[in-house]
Amino acid sequence: MRQEQTSPRRLLLAVCVAQFFLPFMLAGVNAVLPPIGADLDASARELGLVGTLYALGLAVFQLAAGRMGDVWGRRRIFLWGMGIFTVMGAVLGFVTDIGLMIGLRFIHGAGAAMFNASGLALLAAAAPPGMRGRYLGLSGAAVYAGIACGPPVAGFLAGTLGWRWLFWGNAPACLTAWALMAFTVRAEWRESKGEPFDWGGCLVYGIAMTALTLGGTSLRDSNLIGGLLLGTGLAAMIGYVLLELRTRYPLLNVRLLVSNRLFGLSSLAAFINYTSFFGMLFFFSIYLQVVRGLSVETTGLILSLGTAVQAATTPWAGRMADRHGAERISAVGIGLCGAALVAAAFLGRDTPLWHLMATQIILGLGVSLFAIPNTNVILGSVENRYLGQASGLVGAVRTGGGLVNGIIITMTLGIFLGHEPVTTATIEPFLESMHTDLTLFGILNLLAIGCALGRLRGNPH
Repeated sequence: MRQEQTSPRRLLLAVCVAQFFLPFMLAGVNAVLPPIGADLDASARELGLVGTLYALGLAVFQLAAGRMGDVWGRRRIFLWGMGIFTVMGAVLGFVTDIGLMIGLRFIHGAGAAMFNASGLALLAAAAPPGMRGRYLGLSGAAVYAGIACGPPVAGFLAGTLGWRWLFWGNAPACLTAWALMAFTVRAEWRESKGEPFDWGGCLVYGIAMTALTLGGTSLRDSNLIGGLLLGTGLAAMIGYVLLELRTRYPLLNVRLLVSNRLFGLSSLAAFINYTSFFGMLFFFSIYLQVVRGLSVETTGLILSLGTAVQAATTPWAGRMADRHGAERISAVGIGLCGAALVAAAFLGRDTPLWHLMATQIILGLGVSLFAIPNTNVILGSVENRYLGQASGLVGAVRTGGGLVNGIIITMTLGIFLGHEPVTTATIEPFLESMHTDLTLFGILNLLAIGCALGRLRGNPH
């Protein structure tokens, strides 16, 4: 429970600053991988693991961090996570071995998971009545701003001072977020004080997400190894669900997914949406550079259009959710996402670029109208004692959807291109693969409108 009053605006500021740096470091590090590889003598696969292990840290600890906040205090877990993230950011700037960097990036991601999951729960608990959507919208805008700023800022630092300054410069900036929470927010939210933490469930879930993540990335090199890891991950996930059903104080109360219609349908809609649009930048980037022959700089400008729309419209989407009902607004959002993906499936060699740019704008608007209002529904559909679990699930669904998206794209590319790279000689099979996936993803999003509208039955507000 809350021990003393605090200013919701101060808490909002602290969470927004933290939410900015999570995607900033993800996008920023990806942008400077080439100089990191050259300096540390790393292979392409090792560079890929730099991003993969960061994402794995997020995937493994999202649910755990939410439950930790419920048991030990959400503000406390936020501070622990922000502290780990800050220290790891500084240490990574001194690393001279690629293997050590890969390992530390996992810890880096774990810290990010801790402050991300607890931050959402804090906002949901502290937002004034009728303003939860607005608060979540502002935090979402901070996320998209981090995505947009990461590559250009990282590129500037790498080109002028060196890539290490991305980490060194990020550390004191992250310390600002830690200090804002530590010294301006005095209250604590601890709804499940005294309950035991589900270490067994945490271990099994971690094994499942590790096997699924590594299996998805291994498919590109070996269908056998990738398939075995994916099978292991699915088996572990089934075991995790069965274990949680028998646990009195689980990491996630999975019964809520069935018994709570708002919670279950909103989580399913989120999973479908994240499964559908996560790989769009991959497809669009290759399409613009290989199929259309545009430069990297021009491609980056075009692809930033969607992120800019998301950053500009997310606060508005949060206000719309508070005013007109988050269920209705998120249903419109997922419909726009589906329409944009189906429209993108018609891209060809000579399609006017305005077609792709319009798709980017519609998709960006759709994501804004869906993501934050749907998160608002998920967090608002459970009792306060489950807020940590719900916020952890939001992050876990996002990560899981992105993982499934990557697996589908990898498998489809394997069917149409085999082991051939995407070059001017393989444009046609690449386009066939892209059209197949975009059509599938678009249809899935349109079908998910049913999940969004199904929540309105008996819930007119």
